[in-house]
Amino acid sequence: MYELRSDSLRATFSTLGARLVSVIADGMDLVAGGGNDAQVMAGDWTAGAVCGRFAGRISHARFTLEGAEHRLVANMGEHQLHGGPDNFAVRRWKAVQNGPSLSFAIHSSDGDQGFPGAMDATATYHLAGNVLSLDLQATSSRPTVINLTSHAYWNLSGGARNAFDHEMQIDAHAFLPLNDLLLPSGEIRSVDGTRWDFRTLRKVGEVYDNCWVLNGPRGTLRHGLTLRDPVSGRRMEVKTTEAGMQMYTAFHWNEGMPGRNGSLRQYAAIAIEPQNFPDAPNHPHFPSSVLKPGEVYRQRMEWHFS
Repeated sequence: MYELRSDSLRATFSTLGARLVSVIADGMDLVAGGGNDAQVMAGDWTAGAVCGRFAGRISHARFTLEGAEHRLVANMGEHQLHGGPDNFAVRRWKAVQNGPSLSFAIHSSDGDQGFPGAMDATATYHLAGNVLSLDLQATSSRPTVINLTSHAYWNLSGGARNAFDHEMQIDAHAFLPLNDLLLPSGEIRSVDGTRWDFRTLRKVGEVYDNCWVLNGPRGTLRHGLTLRDPVSGRRMEVKTTEAGMQMYTAFHWNEGMPGRNGSLRQYAAIAIEPQNFPDAPNHPHFPSSVLKPGEVYRQRMEWHFS
């Protein structure tokens, strides 16, 4: 286990999935799920991990790039989720710590889980004061698609209250509706007059598993989401350079899934995942997920605690 410390925070990490295991503030752990390797693999293997090569779902586990169809390894029925069964979240990354920074690296061979191109990716965490950041980078030997994210689950009450009791604000004018298979329908719909309107801080209140279309230009670091525990007043602001913000209220957690502090209770936390849009390779009007040789994929996210 690796650790970063500042005057106000202590964060721990695992090489399994370049995983954020905990963030301790005022003696309270704000990250939910996770645990040791056995608990992670028997519980929720996404919890705290860097997901890839492609976070989210790819419909029918295939996409077409430059006229060639690529068939991926499915792990959600006929679809692929978070990069396939042997994805970045369940692999060991190499770690190097340098003071307040911790860098993880992974190599993925050409054809891994069906994706074209040999890929080298890095995930670098940095802790300063009340801000934890994550810089994601990758290169590929062939044209490919990529969508990396942190899949950390958060509970700012330390588990005293569940996801629905938190308050949330998202800088987004639109969201991506899902079909019956939880795949993006392709529509980009305004949040006006819907339960997906979080433009002002309000109680989460119910189940969500959607991606929001963030305001502002992709590639520019900007505020995307605020999460608040109204009882303690504890607050987390998330900044990102990506186009979307996935938010998920841990619907699939259940008493049979082990976690660091006991069973993973349904709705006990919120996954907050800055990323490109799910299934982007199959929707030409979504932001591009293509990475070509000679290019560098970059994404930055920051968690600000107060």
